[in-house]
Amino acid sequence: MSNRPGAQRPNGTQGKICQFKLVLLGESAVGKSSLVLRFVKGQFHEYQESTIGAAFLTQTVCLDDTTVKFEIWDTAGQERYHSLAPMYYRGAQAAIVVYDITNQDTFTRAKNWVKELQRQASPNIVIALSGNKADLANKRMVEYEEAQAYAEENSLLFMETSAKTAMNVNDIFLAIAKKLPKSDQANNQGERTGSRPGVKLTEDQQSSSGGCCK
Repeated sequence: MSNRPGAQRPNGTQGKICQFKLVLLGESAVGKSSLVLRFVKGQFHEYQESTIGAAFLTQTVCLDDTTVKFEIWDTAGQERYHSLAPMYYRGAQAAIVVYDITNQDTFTRAKNWVKELQRQASPNIVIALSGNKADLANKRMVEYEEAQAYAEENSLLFMETSAKTAMNVNDIFLAIAKKLPKSDQANNQGERTGSRPGVKLTEDQQSSSGGCCK
């Protein structure tokens, strides 16, 4: 029997590919686009232009028995775009809320985003809190312990990250991938709520995303 790319493996345990929608939220200039650029392309630009509306990218993460494909929506942080945010987090299975560790106001804003997601997003959404710009620890205004305690109180994944040095960038996406439901039962539940967790793709579709992150 040939095992050609794109062939379906009925009842097989190999080659399981799942697709999840992930949205990034946070104040302007906290580094959302830089995190995505580092994760997807392994690049960092010192001067990143502000996102207008939202940007869309894809990347895959390889787990032991599953390949997780993220459909990533990088939203604009400016206040004038806030009303558009529900359009992007509606139906999302995961969210990364980003703040800048050198700016206390962005942490306060991040808390507001978490509240909004808890109130309006999918009930089973996986939320990660990212304290970005960890390479500027000498200018820190938000203590690690403060953010960690907040994350624990709200059942959030939490890591401090640096898009500039790549610290914990892949790790936070990997942690989300591990926490997302990939069982058929979870998939059926997602279909009932209008979201699409665990959509299985063929290998041909998956290959267009650029392969697994390293």
